[in-house]
This record gives sequence, structure tokens and C-alpha cells, in this order.
Amino acid sequence: MGSKNASAPGGGRAHPYLQAQVVHYKPRVSVLDKELTTVSYHGLINFLLLLLSATLVRLAIENYMKYGILVSIPGASVDQRDWLMALAGLVAVLVSFVAAYAIERAAVPDAPGRRPGRGVRADPPQAAGIAAAADKRTLALHAANLAWVLVVPSCITYFGIFQPALGTLVMASACVMSLKLYSLAATNFDLRRAYRLADARLDSDPLCSARIVRGQLVLGAAGDPPPRPVAVATSASFALNARALDDSHVSGNDRIDAKADALPRPRFRNRATTASGRLGRAASSARSTSPEPSAPRAAAAAADRAHSEDGVAPGISADSDGDGDGDCARSPPPPPRHAVLYTVAYPANVTIGNFAYFWLAPTLCYQPSYPRDAGPIRKSFLAKRIAELVILGLAMHVVIQQYAVPTLVGSVHAIDARDGFWLSERVLKLSVISAAVWFLGFYAIFHAGLNALAEVLGFADRAFYLDWWNSVDLAAYWREWNLPIHYFCKRHIMVPLISAPLSLPLFAGVLVTFLVSAIMHELLFGIPTHCLRGYSFVGMMMQIPLISLTQWLVRWRGPESGLGNAMFWISFCIVGQPLGVVQYYHTWTKNNP
Repeated sequence: MGSKNASAPGGGRAHPYLQAQVVHYKPRVSVLDKELTTVSYHGLINFLLLLLSATLVRLAIENYMKYGILVSIPGASVDQRDWLMALAGLVAVLVSFVAAYAIERAAVPDAPGRRPGRGVRADPPQAAGIAAAADKRTLALHAANLAWVLVVPSCITYFGIFQPALGTLVMASACVMSLKLYSLAATNFDLRRAYRLADARLDSDPLCSARIVRGQLVLGAAGDPPPRPVAVATSASFALNARALDDSHVSGNDRIDAKADALPRPRFRNRATTASGRLGRAASSARSTSPEPSAPRAAAAAADRAHSEDGVAPGISADSDGDGDGDCARSPPPPPRHAVLYTVAYPANVTIGNFAYFWLAPTLCYQPSYPRDAGPIRKSFLAKRIAELVILGLAMHVVIQQYAVPTLVGSVHAIDARDGFWLSERVLKLSVISAAVWFLGFYAIFHAGLNALAEVLGFADRAFYLDWWNSVDLAAYWREWNLPIHYFCKRHIMVPLISAPLSLPLFAGVLVTFLVSAIMHELLFGIPTHCLRGYSFVGMMMQIPLISLTQWLVRWRGPESGLGNAMFWISFCIVGQPLGVVQYYHTWTKNNP
């Protein structure tokens, strides 16, 4: 006979009143509740990816059954005249670079105020460079050169190149070169003023205390110290998300600087130089290129720059624990971004080699010196990036010819028939294709292409983009998806407009920034398609109210609601991009029957 206290099937003691056991014994939330922040959606994401893959395979089969193979060899259908005109446009771009070097070389002034047996004496009004005849002539020549690099390739493309893709290549080269030449001219203009002031440390700019009074530039008193810019709060502990930046009280453009500065340094191989070696070279370079009386100050500036590049102080190793990541606990914070320190002093930077490096470098902001990697080129890394660039380029070619073109042809018929539902279906179908091309193009250019170029040139700053896909509003996207453009607009448009002596309101700087961007987009897309109807211009200017709308949504629902991020994807990828492509293709087909 069994015992009175029989064991449960699982080996434990049986409980009395089995069907009256307590099940609900404490308050709990649902798994999908937003209060539960530790739940993983890995399995659900896998299912959605598999479902998306199955949908794309079905669309590929449907496309093949309906159209067959539409893909041709890249460039096979391009007329020989288009190739010759494209070559002429690229030569015109190259001529502008050579002209910029000649202009800057001729603008190098003599040693400022040098007298026998005495030191360098600067003339501040002349050093400001505003009324100097030589600077006026230099600025006029640069303006003419910028007009050349934009107007001549535009005319060649608009009147001589039929193939839009080839025309886009020419116009992209022209637009990038125009921004580089502007940065080159503006940066050397400031360096030339500092040279006249014998300001080797580049920290005594008289325009910091200047103001515009009745249309005249009024410099501050000689004893007035320039206002100290606010240093950007940075920390290696910053994560690439909005919550970490909010907790650190970082706002505005400083958020982008903080996120970019939080990125770890690249794990370069076989470093041939150390911090002390770079420091010695920097000081030696400064001594050989600066005027004799100010050489010690230039050497100190170069030393500071060398330390800031490594992120360490004298006597502290960049990697004390040997793990290759650097020792953040012992490294001091980086210097404020307003500190202008270079290892090459003006005018030693005005050389064809220095300018050519900037022309090829993956940046739009000119500097006499950049953080460099002294190690050998990683052949495997370079081969991977080049392979990615080629494969993704071919993938975009296939997607455009096999899937985008038939959809665009249908959109032309829908517009001609004035069928709104048909057109909406075409736009939504095209949104999948345009998003795929967009992601492939982004990775090909900003990761594979720019990293390959940086590897060849030893360009050590590889922060070309941030996590723009997590943008909670359109303003964050426009700042984060293209850091070279963001740095150019901030450095050469926004900051000069809102700082002394102009001191314009912030909204004026934003308006001018988007105005310049809208003009560049219209040149980039309107000229190659022979469609100067302002589609890209209006689309870019409409970003200003859309930014206000998405920022209002973020304030209303909070940055973690996802509503602002959803509005970004809808306005940009699902509606904005495909609708713009449909407009340009319709106009191009009507102009070229």
C-alpha cells in the first residue's frame, strides 16, 4: 500500500487541492508592454526578415515572368559623344583645382612687418584682411573659379550629355570640387590673417570681438579678450543614442560632435610611430615652417596638436593595458573643438602636394594637416572594401534596370491617365526599390568607398556617418547621415553666420544652409535629367517645416515613442524619394521621346 503522503509525478511532494492552487500571486506587466525594457525581439525580427525575403523572391519571380531579363552591360548603351563630353566636364573640374592652387600661391604675403634687428610687428587692421586690396583680388579670383567649376560642367552636362547617370557623375564631381575649393579658400583666408598677425597659435582672431555697425566693420578694443566658445562636452562613455546624450545635457550640433567623438579610434596595424615620435616630428615641422620669432609658439601648438591627435598627455601611454583600444581611464578629455592647432604652419601648407592630398581625401573641410595613420596599407581590408564597392555597384545597376525602370514606365502612364490610385500604387512599389538602392548606395559610398580611399591615403578619421537610421526627427538625420557635408555646413556656413561680426539669428543660419543644399541638389539632379523645374530645390526647402513637425512629435510623444522615427522613414524613403524619382523620370521621358 502506498504511503499517506504520496509523491508527485515529478518527484516532489504532492500539494493538496490541486485544482485550487494559486496562479496569480503578484502584479506583472505584459511582455510587449513598453515598461518591460529587457525583452528580446530577436525571433520576431528573424521572422520579419524571412517574410521580407520571401516577398522579394516572389517579386523577382513575378518580374522575370512578366519582363524577362532587362539588364545590359553597364555603359554599353552610352553614346561615344556622351563619353567625350563627360571627359571634358571632368577636365574642367580639374582645371579649377589647378587654378585654386595658383591663386593661393600668388596670395601668400611677405613676412608681416619684418624690420632689420627687430621682431615681427603685426598690423591688426591689415591682418583682418577685410579692406586689403590683395585679399579683395584673391577673393574675386576664387569667386570666378567657383563660378567656373559650377557653370562650365553644368553647361557641358545639360547641353552635351544625354545619359543621366553619366551626367550625374560629372555634376557630382563638380559639386564636390566646388565645396572643397570653397573650404580651401576660406581656411587659407583665415590662416593668412593669422600669419599677418604673427598669431602662431591661432587664438587671437580680432574678428571675435568685431561687430557690424551701419554696414561698417568695427573691431573691438585692443585689450578686449575674445569671447570664449563653449567647449563641447564629450566622453568616451557616450553611446550612439539619444538617451545618453540627454542625460549628459548635450544639445544642438554639440550632440553630433559628442557622438562622433565617442567613436573608438580605428585599430590600425603595425603603428610605425608613437605619440612621442609624432610630437618630435610636429615640433620639428613647426620650427622649420614658422617665422623665427614665433617658432616656439608654433612648436607648442604643434605639440598640443600631436597630443590631441593621440588623446593622451605627455608621459601617458595611449594603450597602457596593451589591449589595443587605449586606456580611457587615464587619458584626459580631448581639447575644445575651437582650438585651432596644426602640425603644418602657413604658408608651408601652400604646396601642390598638400592641396592634392585634400583633393583626394574623404573630407570637404580643408586643413593643413589631418590625423594620419603611419602604418602600411592593409591589403586585405582594402581588397574587401573594393570588392564591396564593385559588387554593390553591380547590384544597384541590376535593381535599377530590372525593377525600377518597368515601375517608372508604369508611373508615366499613370500620370498621363491622371489615375491617382494607379500612381499611388506605382510610388509605393517604387519605394521598396528606391530604399534598396538607397541602402546599397549608402554602404557602397560612405563605408566601402570612403574607407578604401582613407586606407590608401592613411586618413585616420573614419567617422563618415553616425547611426542615422535611429533618427527621431529629420534634423538628426540630416546631421548624421553625411558627416562630411555636416561638418562643411557647420564650419563654413552656420558658424560664420551666427558668430561675430555678422551675429545673425540661428534660424537665418539654418535657412541659408538649406538654401545652399537645395541649390546643390537641383544642380545634381536637375542638370543631368535636363529637368530644371525645381523638384529637388522645393523638396530640400520643405525639409524645414518637416523638421519642425517631427521635432514637435518628439516633444509630444517623447524620443523613445518611435513616432518621430516613423515619420522620418515615411517622409523620406516611402514617399519623398520615390515621388521625386517619378517626377524626374516623367519629365525626362517627355523631353526625350
